[in-house]
Amino acid sequence: MCATPTLALKYPQADPQMTEAAMPPCLLIDYLWEEFAEEAGTCLASGSPDSSLWRTAAALSEGFGETDPRRAASLHCRAVTAREEGDMASAETIFHAAISAWERAPEWIEDMAIEFIARSASMHIRLEMKRSEELRNLKRSVNRTLAEGGLAAVLGNLAEMLHAGGRAEEAEPLYMQAREMRAKSLSHREAGVAVICDNLADLLEADGRIEEAKEPRIRAREIDAEPHYANAQGFRAQPWHKMTDIRKLTAAVYLAPPCRRAQT
Repeated sequence: MCATPTLALKYPQADPQMTEAAMPPCLLIDYLWEEFAEEAGTCLASGSPDSSLWRTAAALSEGFGETDPRRAASLHCRAVTAREEGDMASAETIFHAAISAWERAPEWIEDMAIEFIARSASMHIRLEMKRSEELRNLKRSVNRTLAEGGLAAVLGNLAEMLHAGGRAEEAEPLYMQAREMRAKSLSHREAGVAVICDNLADLLEADGRIEEAKEPRIRAREIDAEPHYANAQGFRAQPWHKMTDIRKLTAAVYLAPPCRRAQT
């Protein structure tokens, strides 16, 4: 059984009915959300999904703005746990809510704080004076691409559920879209891309399309052999020093990844 996040031991579990008025945004909620999200993801990856952890994370996320990507990530993982528990109707509804939430992430990115990293104070001043707006626009573009990785994970996991439910015709284009989007967002060698490739190969093999299945299966094995760890493991390894907007976005993308298809 998965352990309760350390921070949660000091505070009562969040009420699922919590609203923004009941718990306004603050640094503590930012850190608590990460704690619950990381532990919930660990449980899910180990084959012991704990829906109470994601319900708590989702309740905490109600204290964030409506377009905050962490709200989309919470919805996504609530859908995954509902699917794991066999409640396919609820899972599909929540998956579509998560897709809608991720589609609003660019609104949040447009307003997010953009930080410049300069090698010296004089260089920072020059950047601010001459190229600041151009650099901000470039950073926003990069961040919008990063957010697509979160949407890709939702599409891939929705496809997996449809696939498992005998709706292969609906699942296949979602797998294809998720694979392309995830590779563009994070890396063509990212571990989540391998998961989507394997799931797609399973679908093609089950449909008798053995030759078509070879490419995604081989691609998955190539990634497994030399992966790019832009995932929860990579997120935890980053030397974060403060709760920045880019950290919030990165957490939303990395802590809610694609899931390997359940073998039946």
